[in-house]
Amino acid sequence: MTRVQRGSSVSVVQALLDFGAAIDERGSTRARPTLIENDPANEFLISDDWAFLAGVIGDYQMPAERAWAVPYHLSRRLGGWGVDLIAENPQRVLEAFLGPPALHRFPTQSARWFVAGAQRVIDDYDGVAGAVWNDRPTARRLQERLSEFVGISQKKAAMAVEILAAQFGVEVRDLSGSDIAYDVHVRRVMLRTGLAKRDQVDHMVDAARRLHPDRPGALDLPLWEIGRTWCHARRTECDACVIGAVCPRLVQAAAGVRGA
Repeated sequence: MTRVQRGSSVSVVQALLDFGAAIDERGSTRARPTLIENDPANEFLISDDWAFLAGVIGDYQMPAERAWAVPYHLSRRLGGWGVDLIAENPQRVLEAFLGPPALHRFPTQSARWFVAGAQRVIDDYDGVAGAVWNDRPTARRLQERLSEFVGISQKKAAMAVEILAAQFGVEVRDLSGSDIAYDVHVRRVMLRTGLAKRDQVDHMVDAARRLHPDRPGALDLPLWEIGRTWCHARRTECDACVIGAVCPRLVQAAAGVRGA
C-alpha cells in the first residue's frame, strides 16, 4: 500500500469520504432521520414536507439546532400548519414570529420568507411541497428549484439536496451535479486542508467538483462536521480531529473567514 504524505489532497479527500461514510453508517442505525436533537421538532421536520422546506428557508444566521426548530414552534403558535395557512395569513405569521420571544434572530424577514415560500409552493407545485423533489430530479435541477425560493441561498440549496438524498432516501439522479455548501464551517476546513486556495463560492464549489467528480456534495457533511467539532474559528483541535493525520493544518489560511 502506498503511503500518502500529510497534505496530499488525495489523502485529505479520502479521509473526508471515510468520515462521511462513518456518519452515514451511524445515521443508518437510527429508526428515523435526525436533523436536530429536539424530538418533537425533529419529528415535525421529517414527517411534513412543507416543514422541512420551511426549515431550509429559515436556517440562517443562528445555530442550526434553533433554526430548524422554527417550523415546529411556529405551528404551535399558529395552532395549525400548511402552505395555505401561511400564505393567507401574513400578519398572523409575522406576529407569531415576533413573539415574545422572537422565533428567529430576524423575525420580520423570516416571516416574509416563509409566506413567500408557501405562496411559491401553491403557485408552482399545486400546494404540495414534496413536489419540489419527488419526481426524481437530477441533483443540479433540484438545487436550481430550491434556489428559486426566496431565502434559499447556494449554501442552503446544496445542503438540502444532500439531506434529501442521504437521509430522507429521496431519489435524486446524477449526483455528480451535487455541490458543497458555501457554509462558514465548510469554508474554514476547505482552506485549512488546502483543498481550496481562496474564500470564494465558485472557487470552492469548482474545487469540490474536481476533487470528487462522482458526487461533490458527499464532501459537504464531513467538512461541516469537522468545522463544527474540531476546526473552530478561534481554536483548533487538530490532534483530535478525524483527519488530523493527513491534514496540512494550514490554520492561518482561514483567518479571514467570516459569516454563518
